[in-house]
Amino acid sequence: MENIEIIFFLLLVSVLLVAIAQKIHVPYPLILILGGAAISFIPGIGTIYYNPNLILMIFLPPILYYSAFNISFREFQRGWRGIFSLALGLVALTTLVVGIVFKWLFPQFSWSLAFAFGAIISPPDAVAVTSILKRFSINNRLVTLLEGESLVNDASAIVIYKISMMALLTGSFSLGQGIWEFFYVATGGVIVGLALGMIFQVFSKRYLEPVLGVVFSFTIPYVTYVVADMLEVSGVLAVVVNGLIGARLLHMHHSSLRRVLGYAVWDILIIFLNCLVFILIGLQVKTIAGGMTSYQIALYSGYALLIACVMVIVRLIWVYGRTAILYVKAMSQSHSAQRCPQILQESAIVGWAGMRGIVSLAVALALPFTLPDGMPLEGRNEVVFMTFIVILITLLVPGLTLPRLIRWLKLHLVDQHHNERAIRRKLAQHADALMISFFELKKINQKEYRFLKSYFHSQYKVLELAHEEESNQARAESVRREIIDSQRSLLIEEWKRQGIDDKLFKHLENELDMLETHIARANLKE
Repeated sequence: MENIEIIFFLLLVSVLLVAIAQKIHVPYPLILILGGAAISFIPGIGTIYYNPNLILMIFLPPILYYSAFNISFREFQRGWRGIFSLALGLVALTTLVVGIVFKWLFPQFSWSLAFAFGAIISPPDAVAVTSILKRFSINNRLVTLLEGESLVNDASAIVIYKISMMALLTGSFSLGQGIWEFFYVATGGVIVGLALGMIFQVFSKRYLEPVLGVVFSFTIPYVTYVVADMLEVSGVLAVVVNGLIGARLLHMHHSSLRRVLGYAVWDILIIFLNCLVFILIGLQVKTIAGGMTSYQIALYSGYALLIACVMVIVRLIWVYGRTAILYVKAMSQSHSAQRCPQILQESAIVGWAGMRGIVSLAVALALPFTLPDGMPLEGRNEVVFMTFIVILITLLVPGLTLPRLIRWLKLHLVDQHHNERAIRRKLAQHADALMISFFELKKINQKEYRFLKSYFHSQYKVLELAHEEESNQARAESVRREIIDSQRSLLIEEWKRQGIDDKLFKHLENELDMLETHIARANLKE
């Protein structure tokens, strides 16, 4: 098969694998990484050749931009200390410890490659974690902490990775120069992200209609990344900051159609990118494993298991070290003492939620094949292979045991349903007050007033009922979908019998579609 044919075939298979993961309620990165490796051994599936320099530019900007849009901005602001503790301190410590262990295991390779490997596998992946946490009544603050960690630590890890690669390719490194380089590229990335974020997002909000605005949003992360790269600052941080600005404006200023279209299309794009990355890593593993003996495969897999264990230990030490400070602080304040058990429970979740994923894969694939002098990069195969195994281990062990840990801890969110009902009631009362005001100002007549009052009152009751069903009956959503599907089938039968014309059919079908999409936004992270 040619490259393009292989890619289309494997994309089809990977989409089916995602569907299987959703059916069995397993994080889809786990199924993709297993399936990606397995299907690469199908006869006729050859190696796909690509330019490593393009990997980060193609995959990272949209992934990070999408992650920034999905995070709770307010919770991010409230929990920034914990987020940056994990995203900066823990990433640096993990990179250092893993680099030392890698150098001990492979003394023939350079320290630069060792720390590059540490930076590659240091950032956890939010997709695998949140796909598990959202099944439980977990505090939104905890979810945001893990999502925020994944968002920021991707940036910090990649900055460290690029500094390590610069030292590897140039053959020289200075600690002082490295620290200066880190702060320069990080600060510059934030500034570029702020500037371009305001320009692009405000322009899109003011001048682009919804469909074109969504299309324009695809270009924003790439242009931001390229501009930052041209200025030799962190393109990753620039994209993250730009995305946070865009997320803030999206909820407050953009139209509802822009939000509906944007979320749906971006969900599809991210799934596509995930599938493509796992395809590439699967084919790489086949090629690399083909050049290894059985002994080397077993040995390097054992090394990867050791490094995965080291990462878990480092994470638990860091998390519980910070927890000890929070625990002592809470104990010293009478109004916070009751939170002590919750602090320990949440720390167990954070400490165990260290699965790696797509960012580590993309960065590993971006490793150059050769040095500037044309010589092969010694150790590249070992790094890519071990990155694959480390991700597999962290998805298998913490990924599959995290739900049991949550159930065992009995960590549940304080009931928020009362707040939701109160806000819905307040919105309904506001609508009533506006209708009365419009009627008194003679903007609407009595017949229109009765219609609008009936419309908004019915809408409020429907939403209340839907809310109660979601709260108390787990099967209510599937039953509602089944009823709507049955209504759609009846509508199609009427249309086939020519009982209604095309125009009316499309109108009524659109109403059913809107009812169905109202139930819940299609979510591809399950």
